[in-house]
Amino acid sequence: MKTNSDISRAVRARLATVAALGVIYPVAALGAALCATTMFSGAAFAAEASAAVQVDHTSSAPAEFQKKSFSLKGSVTIEQRGDRTVIVFSDDFRTKNGPDLKVFLSQNTVTDATGRNATQSAVRLGVLTSNKGGQEYVLPAGINLADYNSVLVHCEAYSKLWGGADI
Repeated sequence: MKTNSDISRAVRARLATVAALGVIYPVAALGAALCATTMFSGAAFAAEASAAVQVDHTSSAPAEFQKKSFSLKGSVTIEQRGDRTVIVFSDDFRTKNGPDLKVFLSQNTVTDATGRNATQSAVRLGVLTSNKGGQEYVLPAGINLADYNSVLVHCEAYSKLWGGADI
């Protein structure tokens, strides 16, 4: 039979792995799963979890997407995960599919952005992963988020700005 000390070491190792991957699980859910298969008490698990993992994770308030050429639903948040900054599209994100949709961090506000200037003074974060559902884009190192005003979804091939969210 495993002792609380053995389980404690295992819990710390698993939580450290989870934190390193940037995955956040409710402590209560992990504790319930662990307690169901061991004699490790929930109170002891909570104490171990708190001591084992210091997750550096903060989020901005959600910013709603705004339509320019095509409707966009959902919101975007900015999360700081350790030394990485991540742009996160909400799970309810939806827009029309397009041939060459990309995500940009722009110095323009959504109101000032157009299909012609969307890529000027902007950082390309990547190809739009999907036209629906949650997705994430990691900011390149050295980008000062304070220098930017919006996240844009833009069809680069046809210079058509779908829309975006002011951050």
